[in-house]
Amino acid sequence: MTLTKAQIQAVDQVFEKALTEKRHSLFEFEVYRVLDCIGLDTPRYSFIKDPSEINHGLLQSFNHSLIIKIVSTQIAHKQKYGGVKRVDYLDPLFVQFVVNQMKVEVLSHFSSDDPPKIEGFLLVELIPHTQALGHEVLIGFKEDPAFGPILTLSKGGSDAEFFAKHFDPANLFLPPLDEESADKMVNTLNIRHKFKEFNQLEYLDLFAKTILAISRLAYHYSGVRKEDPGFIMTSLDVNPFVITKDGRFVAIDGYAEIAETSERSIPLPGVNPFNLEGFFNPRGVAVIGVSSDMDRYSLGRDVAHLLHDMDRDDLYLVNPKGGEISFGSKHYALYKDLNEIDDQIDLIVYTAPAKFIESFMTDLAPRTPKGIILIPGIPSDIEYTDFISRVDRVKPANTRVIGPNCMGVFRAPEESRKGVNTLFMEQERLEIGYSKFSNSLLLTQSGAFSVTALDRFNHSKIFKSIVSFGNQYDVRVTDLIEYYSERETIDVIALYLEGLHPGEGRQFFELGLKSGKPIIIYKSGKTDAGAKAAASHTAAMSGSYDVFKAACKQAGIILVENIEEHYNIVQTFSLLHNKIPHSNRVAGVVNAGFESTVGADELKNLNQAVLSEETVEKLNKINRFGLVDTGSPFLDISPMADDRMYTDFVEAILQDENVDCVFVAIVPHPISLKTTPQSCRDDDGLASLLVDLSERYSKPMVISVNAGQYYQEFVGILESNGLPVFTDIRSAIKSLDTFVTYYTGL
Repeated sequence: MTLTKAQIQAVDQVFEKALTEKRHSLFEFEVYRVLDCIGLDTPRYSFIKDPSEINHGLLQSFNHSLIIKIVSTQIAHKQKYGGVKRVDYLDPLFVQFVVNQMKVEVLSHFSSDDPPKIEGFLLVELIPHTQALGHEVLIGFKEDPAFGPILTLSKGGSDAEFFAKHFDPANLFLPPLDEESADKMVNTLNIRHKFKEFNQLEYLDLFAKTILAISRLAYHYSGVRKEDPGFIMTSLDVNPFVITKDGRFVAIDGYAEIAETSERSIPLPGVNPFNLEGFFNPRGVAVIGVSSDMDRYSLGRDVAHLLHDMDRDDLYLVNPKGGEISFGSKHYALYKDLNEIDDQIDLIVYTAPAKFIESFMTDLAPRTPKGIILIPGIPSDIEYTDFISRVDRVKPANTRVIGPNCMGVFRAPEESRKGVNTLFMEQERLEIGYSKFSNSLLLTQSGAFSVTALDRFNHSKIFKSIVSFGNQYDVRVTDLIEYYSERETIDVIALYLEGLHPGEGRQFFELGLKSGKPIIIYKSGKTDAGAKAAASHTAAMSGSYDVFKAACKQAGIILVENIEEHYNIVQTFSLLHNKIPHSNRVAGVVNAGFESTVGADELKNLNQAVLSEETVEKLNKINRFGLVDTGSPFLDISPMADDRMYTDFVEAILQDENVDCVFVAIVPHPISLKTTPQSCRDDDGLASLLVDLSERYSKPMVISVNAGQYYQEFVGILESNGLPVFTDIRSAIKSLDTFVTYYTGL
């Protein structure tokens, strides 16, 4: 998976020479040398400083034709200015004449007062090849500030960027790759279909070999390695590699940028779960900034009330003025100072004005709490970098900080652990419920996102813990993922993310690779086009969101495209976490024909099951009205079905060994169904019967209820008993498809 010592030494020599000459970009022939060093095919080439160096001996190494290119670091698009010529007559005097004329033509495009410096001329073997789709390939990489090197593979040629933008997006991958992952990668490319049709699958092997070698190069000379490579390759652009008529894969153009590690090294923040237990299982909690003036709003009082509601007997409230407040029948003294509190304090929730944060930290000594939650944002007259440096000087070394500008944490209580809740919303405005189905973690950069998510799941109550982490002064999302990946009570990790710090993307990617739990993320800022580099197709091929998307795909992280989809997928994975499918065969029951058709249209990786003969016989017995096509795996049972018949159809397909997962679509309006507020809780009603089925069968089942507010009590029964419910059949099928695909890999 790494370069050999000899390869590293040879590449280092190329880099050292360029940097000695104060160049951060390589000449094309130097790119060829680097590719030669790592075992890739390049054309025969010769670099000359002056046309007079061209003679018979030099030209004998070429075939009947060659390409001549101007060499200059100051000319980005050489062909545009006449700096690329083909020569078919290899007489030395003629070739010298072509070179001299090319120089004159190129310089004519620039002012004589400030002409570009021409370092020399490159004579390159003409490589015969076809420009057919798949025979010209762009391969390169660029260094992303968050993720490190990103490998790019796309159609090559002069229209590479246009093709990637309008027809087929570039394929992006994070090095390093091994042989197995390189082979797997090329076998996901769309071009494989053409190669398969024309019996040219060996071309994919050429792609894989090349990608593997460039992956090793990119990773070795990257800023995300712990070892210092001495140099950083910030970008490489080979456009194109071509498949020759004799079956080789040859680089015929190249561009690269380099730097010393001291110039471009990406700081890798170490993942640090140390002392995070203090936020989620503290012994002793203090709230700073609790007002006793009941006529004025007090954020600290709201937080204190929420912690009181968690039945904490280790809650302490602080206000410099002293006093007392009561919640119900319990009275709390307001301590003037933390040092007045004799008991252990693991967690401090700071809700006082932001301008006092620095002095608060200074006065902490001799206390060293495990964790501090800074609820307020920083003062508007202080730069964030200045705020960081000030807090760094006074924060206790082993104390962790969540925030500033956050809502803090919620963790549901357990038998032996008191809960924590600092999400400063009164229960009347925001009910934070938990149940036996609470098994998910929500990590969010936005406090408001946690509020909307809690409202969305007010029936299913899926969250065991929530962290609104705000500006990430200290505790970062990667720290929290690492910490919760080891917690048995958490089965699903959900994220809302706005951005990543330098190097943090790489840590996020690596955590995703090793996580044994599904990670589901919605990221804002998708329209950022990223930085463009005029001289490099690779750097211009994708934006920051494209990179993030590629990292998630490669790491097995589920990236969703909108907030509603995020809710749907998180609910599905949470409520179905113990119903892992064996394969991807799906069947369903609906009572409206259009939902059967729509459901079939939404299948992506799911396949319609073929019902067994035994199941068809069962269905025929249930089908007493004779209106159901029992040969179809998507059963339209018509509005005439009552609750029992509906459930019997569902149970029959759940029992079929040819069915791996099930969807149920309900239009609840028919009078034959007990779905109204007056009847939906009956033991023989559809809701109760479906809940019973979900408890008795281990196959994943999703439900769509296509109706308005009047039927929400019916929906609530299903959700509160662990069934994922959706407002439309499309969302139900898409969520089930994502769930099954994740666990089966099909």
